[in-house]
Amino acid sequence: MEDRVAQLRSRWTAESTAAAIAFLEQRPTDFPLPTMTHDGETYLDLRGLHVEQTQIDRAILRNVNLRWATFRDVGLKNARFVSCNLSQASFAACYFRRAQFVKCDLVNSRFDSSDFSGARIEESRIDFATFHNCEIPLQTIRWRDDANPQAMVRICRNLKLNAMSMGNFADAGELTYMEKTYERHAHFRRKAWMQWAGSLLLDRLWGYGEMPWRLAGAMVINVLVFGTLQHWSNAFAGKGWWEHVYFSAITFLTIGYGDLAPVHDIPRLLAVLEGATGIGSFGMLIASVTKKIMYR
Repeated sequence: MEDRVAQLRSRWTAESTAAAIAFLEQRPTDFPLPTMTHDGETYLDLRGLHVEQTQIDRAILRNVNLRWATFRDVGLKNARFVSCNLSQASFAACYFRRAQFVKCDLVNSRFDSSDFSGARIEESRIDFATFHNCEIPLQTIRWRDDANPQAMVRICRNLKLNAMSMGNFADAGELTYMEKTYERHAHFRRKAWMQWAGSLLLDRLWGYGEMPWRLAGAMVINVLVFGTLQHWSNAFAGKGWWEHVYFSAITFLTIGYGDLAPVHDIPRLLAVLEGATGIGSFGMLIASVTKKIMYR
C-alpha cells in the first residue's frame, strides 16, 4: 500500500501539479490531467496530489478522486465537493468556511486545525475520519440514514473529543448521547440483549448523564412507588397513604427523622432498598449536574 501511494505521489511533477491546482482554481489549463473510471463513473484522477498555501475559494469539484491527497494551509471557502473521493486524504490548517461536501467519500480522511464554520457535510461517508483541533459545529454534519451504528459510535467519539479540545462542551454532551445511542443500536444488531437492555435503562434513567432532569423525575417516581409499596404492606397501622409517602421521602433522602419506623420484615427490607436507591440516585444526579455546570 505504501509503495502504491508513493508511486501515485511521485507522478506529480511541478508542471502537472500546477495544472491540477489551476483546475481546482477553475483557471484554464492545456495540460492533460489523468482520468479514471469507477463503477461506470468517470473521475478526474488527482490521487496523491499535494497542495499548500493557496486559495481555492468557490471551487466546484464534481467526480474528482483526491484519495491520498494532502492539503496544507489551503483556503477552500465556499468550495463545493460533489461525489468526490477524499478517502485517506489529509487536510491541515485548511479553511472550509461555508464549504459543502455532498455525497462524498471521507473514509479515513484526516482533518487537523481546520475551520468548518458554516460548512455542510451531507450524505457523505465519514467512517474512520478524524478531526483534531477543528472548529466543526455539530450542525455541520447531516448524518446518513444508512450509516452503520458501530461506525457512528467511532465517528461520534472522535467528534466528541474534538469538541472538548475546542471547548465546545454543548456539542460534546450531545455527541456523548449520540455515541451511546448508536452503541445501543449496535447491541441490538448483534442481539446482545443484556447490553442493549442495560443501555436502554441508562438512557431512560438519565440520558447517559446528559439529561439530569430525567433522573430527578425518576427520583420522584421512586418516592411515590416505595411509599405505595409501604402502604400496601401496611408498614404503619392506622396511617394513610400520605404518611407512607412521607416516610418514603425521608428514607429516600436519607434524612431519617425517626418519627416513623417499620417493625415488620417486608417494610424494613423496602426501607433498606429505598435508602440504597436514594444514595445511588443522588450520586448520579450530583455528577450529572456538576458536569453541566462546569461545562457551561
